[in-house]
This record gives sequence, structure tokens and C-alpha cells, in this order.
Amino acid sequence: MTDGGLPPHPHSDDLTLMHTAVDAILATGLDCLPMAELLDRACQLQTLSARIDAARAAVLAAADTASEAPGVLRELGFRTASQVVAAETGAPAREIHATARTGQWLDQFPIFAAAATEGVLTLRHLRELKSLDKPHRRDALVASQGELVAAARDHDFVEFTNRLTVWLINHTDTDEVAEQVKKTSCTWNTNTDGSIDGRFHLDPLSAAAVGTALGDEKQRLFRQQSEGDGKADTINRRRGQALVGLIVGGAEAPGSATTTPLVNLVIGQRILENLLERFLDPNTPPVPVDRDDPDYRCERIDGTPIHPDLAFVATAVAEFERVVLDERSRVIDMSVKARGFPPWMKRALLIEARARCRIRGCDALYHWLQVDHVEPHSKGGPTSLANGQILCDPDNKWKRDHVQAVA
Repeated sequence: MTDGGLPPHPHSDDLTLMHTAVDAILATGLDCLPMAELLDRACQLQTLSARIDAARAAVLAAADTASEAPGVLRELGFRTASQVVAAETGAPAREIHATARTGQWLDQFPIFAAAATEGVLTLRHLRELKSLDKPHRRDALVASQGELVAAARDHDFVEFTNRLTVWLINHTDTDEVAEQVKKTSCTWNTNTDGSIDGRFHLDPLSAAAVGTALGDEKQRLFRQQSEGDGKADTINRRRGQALVGLIVGGAEAPGSATTTPLVNLVIGQRILENLLERFLDPNTPPVPVDRDDPDYRCERIDGTPIHPDLAFVATAVAEFERVVLDERSRVIDMSVKARGFPPWMKRALLIEARARCRIRGCDALYHWLQVDHVEPHSKGGPTSLANGQILCDPDNKWKRDHVQAVA
């Protein structure tokens, strides 16, 4: 060993070729490349990165489980192969260990492993899939590999995770949902100086309500701070300030009531009918949630799937609005003459767009979303559902400044 590290060992031919290829990529003069080629290179490098991550996971898993590993690692003074890699490269040990565990897990899911080597599944995809794996769902997950790989191949990451949630809903029983609700809790410790450190666990709908309220207040603070001295606090600090502001404001409000819905749910007709049938007859089997069929949707307004049993609990205190979609999941047109889009129309368009900016590849936060006139109002465009679309604030401003480019 040299300087406490690994014994010198020459790179194998395949890795030497990879180093040479990377050197060639880094040596390329990027300033002289056209935009189309830069974008193509970025996409190809992203796929290659995913493939390399798959190879890295496989190598780390093999090193951790090799029959000679205990003796060799003991001789080097390490417990695991991941520790050796962390020590030699300076990479985070936890991240390396997590990658090794993912590689070991993939041995049980050959279709996922093949998709990872193709670059279809990134490490982030694999970790989301791994989180679904529980003993009572193992067989179902093995059987669903092709379906879930297709979800990753055909959709962006946000939509992929939403489809994973639908899969999880359809393989979660009522007892698990009840347990989620029971786990709702909040604990904290008061320090000597009077400060508080705490943690909480919320079920998905409670989390959505808190997230909506905090997000709105956090964005208000950001605008306020930016318009002041131009310096905004960190996200975590603004989140803490928002939490305090909401609690204080709620305590001071008459009756502590709010006029803004903190959670908006979209429940398809067949899902709602099934919930009522199950309420009258508990032996009635649940119908599966289907993200592509409006009659079987059950989700928050931002498109995040919700288990129907959680939605049913919410209906006890809910206000209902009827929104009619056509066979293409488009809201049926109802026009008005107002310059701005009224709240009900914005909600309808958010439902239709699943609270996503219409610009492909944009993952703007819910609180940045606005309703935009497809045909500008200044050019006679009506304020109607048919002429409305959801854009985030940056893309809406970009469209306004580049009308000719958009056209």
C-alpha cells in the first residue's frame, strides 16, 4: 500500500478507454458548438451518467459480497468496500453505501437492472422503486417491473413518481392507510435557552394542507424580502418564519377560520361511487385508481395521487364542486368576459393540467403557477377555459417578452 491507500493497480483496458473518452469530451471547445449539438450532448451525457451509475452500483455490490471481501478488507483496515472507495476518492460514504445496497437489491429485479444498464432508470429512479419494496408487496413489484420501467421511459420524473404512487395506492390495504393517519404526530424538545427542536409526521393529506399554507406564506416572504433590500433569507429560514407567521396569524384570526382551501382533491365519479358503496357494504372491493381515466382519478389538484380511503375521510368536512371533463380529459368550455381568470376557472385549469407548467421539462413549484391567455387578451383572446393554460411565473414572463418567438 502507498501512503495508507490501496496498493497500486493499473486501470483495466475498459476503464482506460473511458478515461480517454472523458478527456476528449472535456477537451472539446464548447463555445464553438451550435446550441442543438450542446443540447444533444447534454442529453447523451445524462444517459451515459445513468449507465455508469448502474455499473458503479453493480461493481460496489460485487465488491461488498465477494467471497474474499472479508479477508482483503480486514487486511486493508476497512469493514466494507464502500468505506474503501470513500476513503480513496473523498466521496460521501453514505452515498456510496446506498449505491452498493441498490446494486445488491437489483439482483432480485432483473428487468429493473437491465433498464438501469440502458440508462432508462437513474439512481434516483431506482431509489424510488426500492422504497416500494416491502415483504408483502415483493411479488407484485416483481410482476410490475415492465410496467414501471415503461412509466420511467415514457414520462418525466415527476409523472413517474406520481405513477409509482398510483401503483402503491393500488397495492396498499385499508389497514395501512389507517396506520398512516394514526402516526400523525408532533414532538419537540425545549432547550435551555428556550428554543425548540422538533419533528413531526403527517399523513399525505395533512402534509398537503401544511405544505400549501407554508408554500404560500414562504413565497409572500420571498417577495417581501426581495422588494426590500433585495436579499432573501434561505429557504429553510423562510419556511420557519412562515410556520411561525401562520400559527400566530391563525391564533389571532376571529374564529381561527380560513377562506382558502388548503387541500383541493380531484375524485373521479367511479372512485366516489365505489367509496359510497364500500361505506354501505364494507365487503365491496375497492376499484383501482387509474391516472389515465378521469372517472378513476383520485389525486390532489397538483396531480399527486391520493389513496381513496384518505380522500373519503376528507369528504366529511369538504365542499364539493362539479367539474365536467370530455373524453380527452379537457374541461368543457365555459367562457366569461372578465380580464382575469376567476378562481373557479383557475382551479379547473389546474385540475386539467395536474398543476404542471405546460412547458415540457419545467418542474416549477405549485406556488409559481399562473393562468395565462393562450391568445393574448390584448389581441382579443377571450378569458375562457379553452383559451387558458397553466404557466409558471418565469415562463409566463418569458412568453410575454418573446411573443414573436412563441408564435
